[in-house]
Amino acid sequence: MYPKPDELFGTVNWSVLAFFVGLFIIVGGVESSGLLDLLGGHLAEMAKSPGMLLLSGLLLMWVAAVLSAVVDNIPFTVTMIPIILGLESSGVSVTPLWWALAIGVGLGGNGTHIGATANLIAVTESENSGIAEARITPMGWMRIGIPTMLLSLTMASIVYSIFFDFFL
Repeated sequence: MYPKPDELFGTVNWSVLAFFVGLFIIVGGVESSGLLDLLGGHLAEMAKSPGMLLLSGLLLMWVAAVLSAVVDNIPFTVTMIPIILGLESSGVSVTPLWWALAIGVGLGGNGTHIGATANLIAVTESENSGIAEARITPMGWMRIGIPTMLLSLTMASIVYSIFFDFFL
């Protein structure tokens, strides 16, 4: 009636699970090292300065994109939430920063195969398909993903700057 554990565990994609375990360990290490707090502190100082909120948002968008391409965008976003909430409690208008974070991590995740969970699953499934032409290599992903990320970030930065006053 119920499937046997051996049958269930046989269908689990262990390499993807092991990758995510390692990824979260690395993100935990980066967070414990204080790097993200350091970046958040600089962002907070800049965002609190008069007239620097637009530049802070653009900087957050690009930093979030680059870091999301290197580490998965979900743990990076979770790490940035308390930093932005802290800015809100100090009186900074954070609506533009939330938008910058969302745009940055969303577009930055396109840069590499490890930038977003969906990317990693797509790469893994392409390798497991058994079709050599369907295989997506990490370098193949980056040849297309990084230019796409940079172009879309450039366009998003222009639109963000044009509509910045609507975020306030």
